[in-house]
Amino acid sequence: ETARAQFERRLEIYRSTQYPISVSMTYYGLSMICLDLGDIEPARGHIEDSLRLARKQGEKYQEGRSTVGLGRVIGKADPSQSTKAEELILEGIRILEELKLKPFQAEGHLYLGELYADIGQIKKALKALRKARRMFQQMGMDYYLARTEKALQKLRG
Repeated sequence: ETARAQFERRLEIYRSTQYPISVSMTYYGLSMICLDLGDIEPARGHIEDSLRLARKQGEKYQEGRSTVGLGRVIGKADPSQSTKAEELILEGIRILEELKLKPFQAEGHLYLGELYADIGQIKKALKALRKARRMFQQMGMDYYLARTEKALQKLRG
């Protein structure tokens, strides 16, 4: 809740300036916080705003992250929409690959693995999570590596 309040305050500040930089990134962060808190509808609204603004501002890296994020939110909101969620996450990963943004690509693979795990596609989940783990190990991204290990352990039972 503290993080949400800080992001909401940040959003007010950025939107009030003549040059509203970082607004799409702020909507992204707010969306992920809402998703982690289980507030799906606000999460979806914020991630849609993030994607719209990223495209409008030509922020290709944020478009990739927000596309992954939208897929993640859709997958959590409605498992029956898992095909759409998968398509969006893969599209976002492709954008991030084009830009050679490996940290965000790895994050996308983690979220793809989580989606597959949520819908019972264990083989696909293991493949995506193992790829994320390799990438996080190579980059020394300990927080996400631990999160990926936890997801892999959960799948192994």
